[in-house]
Amino acid sequence: MSRAVFLMGTSITEAPKKTLSAASLSAEFDQGALRWIRWRGIEILRGVAFLVRTPGWGTPEPQISELSIQQNDDAFKVRYQAHYVNGEEQLTVDVSFEGHSEGFLSASARIVADTHFTTNRTGFVVLYPLEGVVGTAVQVEHADGENTNIVISDAISPGQPIFNIHAITHHPVENLSVATRFEGDVFEAEDHRNWSDASFKIYNRPIALPHPYSLQAGQELLQSVTVRVKDDNTRQDDHCVTDNTRAARVEVGAVTRQSVPVIGLGLSADASAEALDYADQLSRLGPIHFLLRYDPTTPHNAEHLLAAGQLAATTNLPIALELLLTASHDPAEEIGSVAKLLQKAEISPLSVAIFPKNDERSFQPGELRPQSPSDADIYAEAKKAFPDTPVGGGSPAFFTEFNRKRPSPGSFDFITHATAPTVHAADDVSVIETLQSLPHIIKSARKIIQGADKHEERVFYRIGPVGIGARLNPYGNGPVANPDSARVGLAANDPRQRGLFAAAWHVGYAAIVAKYGVDALIMGAPTGPFGVVSTRQPYLREWWDDQEEGHVYPLFHVVADLASGSSKPRLDTTSDSEQLAVIGWLDAGQNTVLIANLSGEPVKVNLVDVAWAQVRLLDVEHIEIAVLSPQVFRHSSEVKNIEKGIDLDAYAVATIRYQRN
Repeated sequence: MSRAVFLMGTSITEAPKKTLSAASLSAEFDQGALRWIRWRGIEILRGVAFLVRTPGWGTPEPQISELSIQQNDDAFKVRYQAHYVNGEEQLTVDVSFEGHSEGFLSASARIVADTHFTTNRTGFVVLYPLEGVVGTAVQVEHADGENTNIVISDAISPGQPIFNIHAITHHPVENLSVATRFEGDVFEAEDHRNWSDASFKIYNRPIALPHPYSLQAGQELLQSVTVRVKDDNTRQDDHCVTDNTRAARVEVGAVTRQSVPVIGLGLSADASAEALDYADQLSRLGPIHFLLRYDPTTPHNAEHLLAAGQLAATTNLPIALELLLTASHDPAEEIGSVAKLLQKAEISPLSVAIFPKNDERSFQPGELRPQSPSDADIYAEAKKAFPDTPVGGGSPAFFTEFNRKRPSPGSFDFITHATAPTVHAADDVSVIETLQSLPHIIKSARKIIQGADKHEERVFYRIGPVGIGARLNPYGNGPVANPDSARVGLAANDPRQRGLFAAAWHVGYAAIVAKYGVDALIMGAPTGPFGVVSTRQPYLREWWDDQEEGHVYPLFHVVADLASGSSKPRLDTTSDSEQLAVIGWLDAGQNTVLIANLSGEPVKVNLVDVAWAQVRLLDVEHIEIAVLSPQVFRHSSEVKNIEKGIDLDAYAVATIRYQRN
């Protein structure tokens, strides 16, 4: 049995990264891109990469050949040829990166269309980290020669915050400036936080220009990016030197005024019958609810709602409803008919969120949208059909779509949207990094919800369903096919969802949304590609296909643990390691703390001022009992002295309970 399968759901591992350095300048070379570009240990750029986007916004992987890497104490140079194939169309790009110790970095590309090539975007992409950029002023030289100073807003921009870029200078820390210049096309910026990416992106070919566009066979283009660092700091010490031998410290403090979010599972109506087959297992998750999505434009029907009603009755777990509307004006008939179907299914929903079906699609700011009912009309008709039930709105898609079609403050009883971490990048580290964007999303959403009046009553805020993959694709015809269970952007089937990786990532997600006051978090699903229970799928699942159906994935235990803390007082928790995620709550005089290792490397953790505790580890060593005998695992906590620390393997989750002093 492959350790990788338990960690990632697949035995396929990512290619190793190579560290490049030229004295104070360093970067990681990762499958054709430079990532985490640092000056004296300070991250100045998150990445520089050459990307090709297809007419459907797919991102074909380059076939890299003739790779050459040279480096010495003062410089490094990388050269390779990348070949891109999209159906019958082909493109070849010669790429070169150079870095020098005096603070100079360049990227250049010679682009040749081998055949007629149709693309939405072909060229360099430069990513900027959030830290050192958000809330700061940048100097922009525009392509028309105009110079402007622009403050990067804390609030997430629904559109492009900067247009027509020729060069941009930002200041990661005091007395350090980084000037980046772009040649070969017109570039603009995008606030990647919209999609939960932890970066800002500068890319070529403005989105307002017609796309897709065509490169003719034999056509040659040149592009380049140059970066110059100016360091006026008198001290020349490197920053952020990490001691990997030191144990990470976690401290648990006072009870906060916040509660742990209410926990739910996402449930598509047509999956209700399959979920009903595993009602016994699902009932053991504890106090969760099902978020039932009903979409009459799909095969969803009354039989599915009857199965959902039976699931709720059998598990004794309630249902909240999400309804998608097709009406262009008056929503009364649709809302009323679904209310009658729910009555027949004996479902009394906890809440009802209603959206126009069109809102699943992405629209640029200012772009003409199809006619749909107003928020006021939706709310009024929903209150007639569900008079004693909270009615919500927002977006059935991601924060991006929420940000671009904002509900009027006070228009709903609660607001909701989802996120997906694989819209732009699907590698392991990028998925983990998306957690960094969540505070920005939550703060921006709260500003939208509350409006300009700071004294307006606080509105209930729900996020989800979330997961590693994407349940829908606002930018295409549907989730990307992934029959080989690879790491693919915007695919519903992501292998990591069934591994320890997903368990750790969801703890990280819950820890952040709890800290920033989100009221409900919907994660996973009963079965299927987002399931907590393992069932046969139309794609191969290493190891899992050799087991009986009805066993559980590691995420089952995270959902159950978080559900046990649902609505309980949240504890103030801190960690001195970005490698860890921590969430805790108080229950009957006992502290419960979940600690997740968000990295692929082991870490030792010291829980400050705690000696004896009950400890349960969800890790590679214990995964077989956790997934094959979940109830045995859930009662297997070991009382032990943890004064000398706890060893957490890659993507492990520790559940720790101890008496509060």
